Amino acid sequence: MTHLAIHHTTRYRYEQAVTFSPHQLFLYPRESQVIRADSFEIETQPEANTRWVRDCFENIVLRVDYGLTKTDLLEFKATIHVRLRDTNPFDFILDTHALGYPMRYLPHETQALSPYLCPTPQPGASKVLDWFYTAVKNPNQSDNIVSFLAEINQAVFEKIAYQRRDEEGIQTPDETLAKGSGSCRDMAVLMIAIARQLGLAARFVSGYLYDPPGGEDGERIFNRAHGSMHAWLEIYLPGAGWKGFDPTNGILANHFFIPTAVAGNPAQANPVQGRYYHDVQVPSHMEIELKMEEIT
Repeated sequence: MTHLAIHHTTRYRYEQAVTFSPHQLFLYPRESQVIRADSFEIETQPEANTRWVRDCFENIVLRVDYGLTKTDLLEFKATIHVRLRDTNPFDFILDTHALGYPMRYLPHETQALSPYLCPTPQPGASKVLDWFYTAVKNPNQSDNIVSFLAEINQAVFEKIAYQRRDEEGIQTPDETLAKGSGSCRDMAVLMIAIARQLGLAARFVSGYLYDPPGGEDGERIFNRAHGSMHAWLEIYLPGAGWKGFDPTNGILANHFFIPTAVAGNPAQANPVQGRYYHDVQVPSHMEIELKMEEIT
Protein backbone atom coordinates (compact mmCIF):
# COMPACT_ATOMS: atom_id res chain seq x y z
CA MET A 1 0.00 0.00 0.00
CA THR A 2 1.31 3.45 -0.97
CA HIS A 3 0.13 6.53 0.93
CA LEU A 4 0.50 9.81 -0.95
CA ALA A 5 0.05 13.48 -0.19
CA ILE A 6 -0.71 15.57 -3.29
CA HIS A 7 -0.22 19.34 -3.08
CA HIS A 8 -1.61 21.01 -6.19
CA THR A 9 -1.95 24.72 -6.85
CA THR A 10 -3.34 26.30 -10.01
CA ARG A 11 -3.09 30.07 -10.25
CA TYR A 12 -4.37 32.51 -12.89
CA ARG A 13 -3.15 36.12 -12.91
CA TYR A 14 -5.12 38.65 -14.98
CA GLU A 15 -3.84 42.03 -16.15
CA GLN A 16 -7.12 43.60 -15.03
CA ALA A 17 -9.71 42.69 -12.43
CA VAL A 18 -12.43 40.42 -13.82
CA THR A 19 -15.48 38.50 -12.61
CA PHE A 20 -16.02 34.76 -13.05
CA SER A 21 -18.62 32.23 -14.01
CA PRO A 22 -19.04 29.25 -11.69
CA HIS A 23 -16.01 26.99 -12.12
CA GLN A 24 -15.83 23.20 -12.13
CA LEU A 25 -12.79 21.49 -10.62
CA PHE A 26 -11.96 17.93 -11.67
CA LEU A 27 -9.36 17.26 -8.98
CA TYR A 28 -10.97 14.61 -6.75
CA PRO A 29 -9.60 11.08 -7.39
CA ARG A 30 -11.93 8.57 -9.04
CA GLU A 31 -12.02 6.00 -6.25
CA SER A 32 -11.87 2.29 -7.01
CA GLN A 33 -10.65 -0.99 -5.54
CA VAL A 34 -7.14 0.43 -6.09
CA ILE A 35 -7.56 4.10 -5.11
CA ARG A 36 -9.00 5.53 -1.90
CA ALA A 37 -9.11 9.23 -1.05
CA ASP A 38 -8.61 9.74 2.69
CA SER A 39 -9.05 13.53 2.58
CA PHE A 40 -9.49 16.44 0.21
CA GLU A 41 -9.03 20.07 1.20
CA ILE A 42 -9.38 23.09 -1.09
CA GLU A 43 -8.53 26.75 -0.60
CA THR A 44 -9.76 29.27 -3.17
CA GLN A 45 -8.69 32.83 -3.78
CA PRO A 46 -11.00 34.71 -3.75
CA GLU A 47 -13.24 32.86 -1.29
CA ALA A 48 -16.17 31.08 -2.87
CA ASN A 49 -19.20 28.91 -2.22
CA THR A 50 -18.55 25.26 -3.10
CA ARG A 51 -20.64 22.14 -3.59
CA TRP A 52 -20.00 18.62 -4.86
CA VAL A 53 -21.74 17.05 -7.85
CA ARG A 54 -21.29 13.88 -9.89
CA ASP A 55 -21.34 14.42 -13.65
CA CYS A 56 -22.62 12.17 -16.45
CA PHE A 57 -19.24 10.37 -16.64
CA GLU A 58 -19.34 9.58 -12.89
CA ASN A 59 -16.60 12.12 -12.18
CA ILE A 60 -16.73 13.81 -8.77
CA VAL A 61 -16.76 17.54 -9.49
CA LEU A 62 -16.36 20.50 -7.16
CA ARG A 63 -18.44 23.48 -8.34
CA VAL A 64 -17.05 26.84 -7.19
CA ASP A 65 -19.22 30.00 -7.27
CA TYR A 66 -17.67 33.46 -6.80
CA GLY A 67 -20.83 35.52 -7.14
CA LEU A 68 -19.99 39.07 -8.25
CA THR A 69 -16.48 39.14 -6.78
CA LYS A 70 -14.02 41.05 -8.97
CA THR A 71 -10.29 40.30 -8.79
CA ASP A 72 -7.11 39.93 -10.83
CA LEU A 73 -6.10 36.67 -9.11
CA LEU A 74 -7.79 33.27 -9.23
CA GLU A 75 -6.19 30.45 -7.24
CA PHE A 76 -7.08 26.89 -6.29
CA LYS A 77 -4.90 25.15 -3.72
CA ALA A 78 -5.77 21.48 -3.18
CA THR A 79 -4.29 19.04 -0.66
CA ILE A 80 -5.26 15.41 -1.24
CA HIS A 81 -4.31 12.30 0.73
CA VAL A 82 -4.76 9.01 -1.13
CA ARG A 83 -4.02 5.33 -0.59
CA LEU A 84 -2.94 3.21 -3.57
CA ARG A 85 -3.11 -0.57 -3.45
CA ASP A 86 -0.26 -2.18 -5.39
CA THR A 87 -1.59 -3.93 -8.49
CA ASN A 88 -0.29 -5.73 -11.55
CA PRO A 89 -1.68 -3.98 -14.68
CA PHE A 90 -1.52 -7.30 -16.56
CA ASP A 91 -3.56 -9.25 -13.99
CA PHE A 92 -6.79 -9.81 -15.92
CA ILE A 93 -8.48 -12.41 -18.12
CA LEU A 94 -10.10 -11.30 -21.36
CA ASP A 95 -13.39 -12.66 -22.62
CA THR A 96 -13.03 -15.15 -25.46
CA HIS A 97 -14.36 -12.71 -28.09
CA ALA A 98 -11.74 -10.12 -27.10
CA LEU A 99 -8.48 -12.06 -27.21
CA GLY A 100 -7.10 -10.78 -30.50
CA TYR A 101 -7.40 -8.11 -33.16
CA PRO A 102 -9.60 -7.52 -35.14
CA MET A 103 -12.11 -7.53 -32.29
CA ARG A 104 -15.87 -7.07 -32.25
CA TYR A 105 -17.83 -6.00 -29.21
CA LEU A 106 -21.04 -7.84 -28.34
CA PRO A 107 -24.27 -5.93 -29.13
CA HIS A 108 -24.89 -4.81 -25.53
CA GLU A 109 -21.26 -3.65 -25.26
CA THR A 110 -21.50 -1.69 -28.49
CA GLN A 111 -24.64 0.05 -27.27
CA ALA A 112 -23.09 1.03 -23.93
CA LEU A 113 -19.78 2.07 -25.48
CA SER A 114 -21.23 4.07 -28.38
CA PRO A 115 -20.01 7.49 -27.04
CA TYR A 116 -16.43 6.17 -27.21
CA LEU A 117 -16.68 4.48 -30.62
CA CYS A 118 -16.11 6.44 -33.82
CA PRO A 119 -14.63 4.37 -36.66
CA THR A 120 -15.11 7.19 -39.19
CA PRO A 121 -12.16 9.63 -39.22
CA GLN A 122 -13.07 12.88 -37.51
CA PRO A 123 -11.84 16.31 -38.69
CA GLY A 124 -8.14 16.60 -37.94
CA ALA A 125 -7.63 12.84 -37.74
CA SER A 126 -7.54 11.75 -41.38
CA LYS A 127 -3.88 10.66 -41.41
CA VAL A 128 -3.68 8.54 -38.26
CA LEU A 129 -4.26 5.17 -39.94
CA ASP A 130 -1.63 5.92 -42.60
CA TRP A 131 0.81 6.53 -39.75
CA PHE A 132 -0.40 3.45 -37.86
CA TYR A 133 0.21 1.15 -40.83
CA THR A 134 3.84 2.26 -41.01
CA ALA A 135 4.46 2.30 -37.26
CA VAL A 136 3.18 -1.18 -36.33
CA LYS A 137 4.84 -4.36 -37.58
CA ASN A 138 1.65 -6.33 -38.26
CA PRO A 139 -1.22 -3.82 -38.37
CA ASN A 140 -3.88 -6.14 -39.79
CA GLN A 141 -4.17 -8.85 -37.16
CA SER A 142 -2.85 -10.15 -33.86
CA ASP A 143 -3.72 -13.08 -31.62
CA ASN A 144 -2.93 -10.95 -28.53
CA ILE A 145 -4.80 -7.67 -28.38
CA VAL A 146 -2.93 -6.43 -25.30
CA SER A 147 0.42 -6.84 -27.04
CA PHE A 148 -1.07 -5.23 -30.14
CA LEU A 149 -2.21 -2.15 -28.18
CA ALA A 150 1.06 -2.03 -26.24
CA GLU A 151 2.91 -1.86 -29.56
CA ILE A 152 0.81 1.12 -30.66
CA ASN A 153 1.40 2.74 -27.28
CA GLN A 154 5.16 2.20 -27.64
CA ALA A 155 5.16 3.53 -31.20
CA VAL A 156 3.63 6.84 -30.14
CA PHE A 157 6.13 7.02 -27.28
CA GLU A 158 9.11 6.41 -29.55
CA LYS A 159 8.09 8.47 -32.59
CA ILE A 160 6.43 11.51 -30.99
CA ALA A 161 8.69 13.79 -28.93
CA TYR A 162 7.27 15.00 -25.64
CA GLN A 163 6.81 18.76 -25.39
CA ARG A 164 5.21 20.32 -22.35
CA ARG A 165 2.51 22.86 -23.22
CA ASP A 166 0.79 24.68 -20.36
CA GLU A 167 -1.47 26.72 -22.63
CA GLU A 168 -5.05 25.59 -23.20
CA GLY A 169 -6.08 23.57 -26.20
CA ILE A 170 -5.14 20.25 -27.77
CA GLN A 171 -3.49 19.60 -31.11
CA THR A 172 -5.41 17.50 -33.58
CA PRO A 173 -3.88 14.07 -34.22
CA ASP A 174 -2.83 15.19 -37.71
CA GLU A 175 -1.05 18.24 -36.23
CA THR A 176 0.79 16.05 -33.74
CA LEU A 177 1.93 13.72 -36.52
CA ALA A 178 3.03 16.63 -38.72
CA LYS A 179 5.02 18.26 -35.91
CA GLY A 180 6.36 15.00 -34.55
CA SER A 181 5.85 16.33 -31.03
CA GLY A 182 3.13 17.05 -28.51
CA SER A 183 2.10 17.19 -24.88
CA CYS A 184 0.70 14.27 -22.94
CA ARG A 185 -2.78 15.48 -23.92
CA ASP A 186 -1.84 15.48 -27.60
CA MET A 187 -0.34 11.98 -27.46
CA ALA A 188 -3.40 10.60 -25.68
CA VAL A 189 -5.72 12.15 -28.28
CA LEU A 190 -3.61 10.69 -31.09
CA MET A 191 -3.85 7.16 -29.71
CA ILE A 192 -7.56 7.58 -29.00
CA ALA A 193 -8.09 8.45 -32.68
CA ILE A 194 -6.12 5.37 -33.75
CA ALA A 195 -8.02 3.06 -31.39
CA ARG A 196 -11.42 4.37 -32.44
CA GLN A 197 -10.66 4.04 -36.14
CA LEU A 198 -9.67 0.44 -35.42
CA GLY A 199 -13.13 -0.15 -33.91
CA LEU A 200 -12.09 0.02 -30.25
CA ALA A 201 -13.77 2.10 -27.54
CA ALA A 202 -11.37 4.68 -26.10
CA ARG A 203 -11.74 7.57 -23.68
CA PHE A 204 -9.57 10.44 -22.43
CA VAL A 205 -8.27 10.45 -18.85
CA SER A 206 -6.89 13.32 -16.80
CA GLY A 207 -5.27 12.92 -13.40
CA TYR A 208 -2.08 12.51 -11.42
CA LEU A 209 0.85 10.19 -12.06
CA TYR A 210 3.12 9.48 -9.12
CA ASP A 211 6.72 8.92 -10.21
CA PRO A 212 8.78 7.67 -7.25
CA PRO A 213 12.26 9.20 -7.14
CA GLY A 214 14.91 6.65 -8.07
CA GLY A 215 18.57 6.46 -7.12
CA GLU A 216 20.61 8.69 -4.87
CA ASP A 217 20.16 11.75 -7.08
CA GLY A 218 16.37 11.53 -6.87
CA GLU A 219 16.00 11.22 -10.65
CA ARG A 220 12.50 10.38 -11.83
CA ILE A 221 12.12 6.89 -13.21
CA PHE A 222 9.62 7.07 -16.04
CA ASN A 223 7.38 10.16 -16.15
CA ARG A 224 8.41 12.57 -18.89
CA ALA A 225 5.58 14.90 -17.81
CA HIS A 226 6.68 15.14 -14.17
CA GLY A 227 5.62 18.35 -12.41
CA SER A 228 2.14 18.76 -13.88
CA MET A 229 -1.14 16.90 -14.14
CA HIS A 230 -1.04 14.05 -16.60
CA ALA A 231 -3.23 12.74 -19.42
CA TRP A 232 -3.55 9.24 -20.81
CA LEU A 233 -6.30 7.07 -22.31
CA GLU A 234 -8.32 3.99 -21.49
CA ILE A 235 -9.50 1.33 -23.93
CA TYR A 236 -12.37 -1.00 -23.08
CA LEU A 237 -11.37 -4.67 -23.24
CA PRO A 238 -14.19 -7.14 -22.42
CA GLY A 239 -13.26 -9.20 -19.39
CA ALA A 240 -10.73 -6.62 -18.20
CA GLY A 241 -12.80 -3.43 -18.35
CA TRP A 242 -11.26 -0.02 -18.99
CA LYS A 243 -7.48 -0.47 -19.23
CA GLY A 244 -5.13 2.50 -19.17
CA PHE A 245 -2.41 3.18 -21.74
CA ASP A 246 0.13 5.99 -21.40
CA PRO A 247 1.75 6.80 -24.76
CA THR A 248 3.69 9.70 -23.22
CA ASN A 249 5.77 7.23 -21.24
CA GLY A 250 5.19 4.06 -23.27
CA ILE A 251 3.66 2.04 -20.42
CA LEU A 252 0.39 0.53 -19.27
CA ALA A 253 -1.29 2.36 -16.40
CA ASN A 254 -0.63 0.86 -12.99
CA HIS A 255 -1.63 1.87 -9.44
CA PHE A 256 0.49 5.04 -9.63
CA PHE A 257 -1.99 6.50 -12.15
CA ILE A 258 -4.66 8.44 -10.24
CA PRO A 259 -7.51 9.52 -12.56
CA THR A 260 -9.61 12.54 -11.63
CA ALA A 261 -11.73 12.78 -14.80
CA VAL A 262 -12.69 10.64 -17.79
CA ALA A 263 -14.64 11.74 -20.86
CA GLY A 264 -15.17 10.98 -24.49
CA ASN A 265 -14.10 14.51 -25.42
CA PRO A 266 -10.85 15.82 -23.85
CA ALA A 267 -12.38 19.28 -23.33
CA GLN A 268 -14.85 17.70 -20.88
CA ALA A 269 -11.99 16.42 -18.69
CA ASN A 270 -10.02 19.66 -18.22
CA PRO A 271 -8.99 19.90 -14.54
CA VAL A 272 -10.30 23.49 -14.25
CA GLN A 273 -13.30 24.64 -16.29
CA GLY A 274 -14.91 28.08 -16.26
CA ARG A 275 -14.92 31.56 -17.78
CA TYR A 276 -14.04 35.09 -16.83
CA TYR A 277 -16.10 38.18 -17.71
CA HIS A 278 -14.88 41.61 -18.79
CA ASP A 279 -15.79 44.22 -21.40
CA VAL A 280 -12.66 43.34 -23.39
CA GLN A 281 -10.36 40.34 -23.62
CA VAL A 282 -7.93 40.38 -20.70
CA PRO A 283 -4.55 38.63 -20.99
CA SER A 284 -3.80 36.10 -18.26
CA HIS A 285 -0.94 33.93 -17.07
CA MET A 286 -1.31 30.46 -15.56
CA GLU A 287 1.02 28.97 -12.94
CA ILE A 288 0.97 25.37 -11.75
CA GLU A 289 2.68 23.92 -8.68
CA LEU A 290 2.46 20.18 -8.06
CA LYS A 291 4.21 18.16 -5.39
CA MET A 292 3.54 14.49 -4.63
CA GLU A 293 5.18 12.70 -1.74
CA GLU A 294 4.85 9.42 0.12
CA ILE A 295 3.69 9.69 3.71
CA THR A 296 3.57 7.23 6.57
